[in-house]
Amino acid sequence: MTRLKLTAAARPEQVLATVRETFESRDYLWEQTGPLTAVASEGGRPVRHTMTAQRLRVAVRVDTEARRLVLTQETHGAAYAGNDAPVFVVWLTMRFRRIVRAVREDLAAATLR
Repeated sequence: MTRLKLTAAARPEQVLATVRETFESRDYLWEQTGPLTAVASEGGRPVRHTMTAQRLRVAVRVDTEARRLVLTQETHGAAYAGNDAPVFVVWLTMRFRRIVRAVREDLAAATLR
């Protein structure tokens, strides 16, 4: 889980729009799940089974009270614990860190962070 502080002037709709652009430009499927929440799935297709998925799925939430954006990695590669778990866990973690860095940079460029 990653929490990114937002500026006092950042509107939640603005933040979600910027984050959506970031994910969609990197071939993630964006699914709005609520007014301030969404799920982004890697590869342009929905990731339904988070335990067995080899693609990254990220939950996005704007916390208006704390003025921050919360990104949560929902796929961890745990189903492969007996075989190739370390490889999948490392790959998914690396991809999560990469997308967090991209979101952080895009929010900073839009002066929302």
